[in-house]
This record gives sequence, C-alpha cells and structure tokens, in this order.
Amino acid sequence: MVIYDLKTMHSCDIHENTVVALGTFDGCHAGHMSVFNECRMLAHKMGVKSAVYTFSSSPKDFFTAQGASLFTLDEKIKAIRKCGIDYLCIEDFVNVAHIDGERFLEDILVGELHAVGACCGFNFRFGKGASLGAVELQAFFENRGGCVRICDKIVFRDRALSSSLLRELVENGDLEALLAVGHPYSVYAKVEHGKELGRTIGIPTINQKIPPGKVIPAKGVYITECEIGEDVYPSITNVGVRPTVESDGKINMETHIIGFDGNLYGSHVRVNFYKRLRDERSFSSLDELCAEIEKNILSAISYFK
Repeated sequence: MVIYDLKTMHSCDIHENTVVALGTFDGCHAGHMSVFNECRMLAHKMGVKSAVYTFSSSPKDFFTAQGASLFTLDEKIKAIRKCGIDYLCIEDFVNVAHIDGERFLEDILVGELHAVGACCGFNFRFGKGASLGAVELQAFFENRGGCVRICDKIVFRDRALSSSLLRELVENGDLEALLAVGHPYSVYAKVEHGKELGRTIGIPTINQKIPPGKVIPAKGVYITECEIGEDVYPSITNVGVRPTVESDGKINMETHIIGFDGNLYGSHVRVNFYKRLRDERSFSSLDELCAEIEKNILSAISYFK
C-alpha cells in the first residue's frame, strides 16, 4: 500500500484511475470494513486501483475541543493496510474544511485521485458545512459514467454502528462488545519505569501511558493479551489510579504478562483488551491485593482456554 501524507505533501502522486473509499474510519469497525471491501471489489470490477481518502484526525476536532479516538493514526494505517488497499491518502482536515462539495469532487477526487468511482457509508457527508452527502456523490460519478457503492447501515444494540457508539462502549468498559463488530481495543505504548512493587510481591508488571488523544477505558481490571515481537501472551491489565499503592490520581495502565519473564523497559508493547473483570478498588493490605490478582490471573487463563 502506497501512503500519501497530505499534511506534509502538496498532492498525491497518483497517475492511474481509482475507486476511492471515503470516511474518517476511526476504529475501522465492521461498517468501515464493508466500505473497504466494496471499494476493493468495485476497483477490481472496473479494472482500476483502490484508494482510501481519510483524515489524520476527526473533522469534529476542527469545530470542537479535541475528542478521544479509538485509533491512533498509526493504528488506522495498520488496519487499512490489512484490507488490501492500493493507495492511502491522509489529509489534514484543516486543508479542506473551507472547500465546497463541488470543488472537492472535481479538484480532489477527480483531479488528484483520478477517481472513476467511490464507496462510502450511508451517512457520509462532505463539502464545506457538510453540505453534500452520499446521494450527491453517487449522482456526480454516474453522470460521468462512473459508479458509487453506498454501504447500508449496520445496527448494533438497536443503534446505528458508529465510531461514537464504540467510544461509548470503551468508556463504559464494555470491551467485549468491540470484538463483535471490529477490532479489540488496544494500546501500543512504551514500557516505562514504575515503583516496581509487583516484583517484590512476585507479580511483576509493565507500566504504560495511554497515548494522548486516545479514548480511555473505564477504570478497572481487564483480561488482555500482550504482543511482544512475534509472540502473544495472555495478561491482565489494570486501568486506573492504583488506589492501594498510589495517591496522585493519574490514570495509569499496569499489566501482568502471564508466562513472560524478561526486561521490557524502553520497548513498545501492544496490549489488546478483551473483557472487563471488575472495578478498580482499594484493598486493605498487599496480601489481599495479591489474592485478588491471583484470581484475576486464573480468570484470564480460563478465558483464553
């Protein structure tokens, strides 16, 4: 997949016709995957290349205070790469926020991306003030002999599946729900030094900070897995302020990796979240804390079996 970062480049260097998937694609959930699949299949049918045109951050951030995202930009790129797309064009929304819909179609989709077709979700909007939508996109390309695929709404828990819904689920700690409609919530971050209390009680942990701008799960203990190089290990992760041993109130992510013995300081580890086990709570003693952690470890081992 060829990537064009339009935050640093003047334009895309594409010289062949494309079918373009359009959207923000935060989280790359099942609805987004249907758009990518339609794009790839339509491009194959038309004998052209597939492309994705998206943004480095949500357009909503341009109009309101920056919100939290399910994916970092690197995670979004990784997910799209797996879909077999030929070109990925990443735009900074500020560069196109002022462009009206007609100019976007002519100058960017046709002029820069050489689009002869497009794919989008049922609620896709574009142009200054979100003035145009999927219907206008379809009419534009059909009038030029092209083709557009509009993907239907996916209903999940009696609501339209959306990135906003998935962010709510993460904030509520319902991480299992994400597995049904997309990727597990994950955090890829550097392992930092902590108080190393875990080693003194025989349950070593790694400490990580959730990247800025990424949605934070509800405080609590989760069944997770850790990707260390090519290896994957079951684990349990506490998201919170560690009330038994900490008092500064800062959100921290602390993970015990089951079956791993090694030094990870300074390296980057991906932690995938699967199920919330319990609320974060304070224990009266370290012995009581250890007993609870041992129970959580057994729950994780049983879950992955």
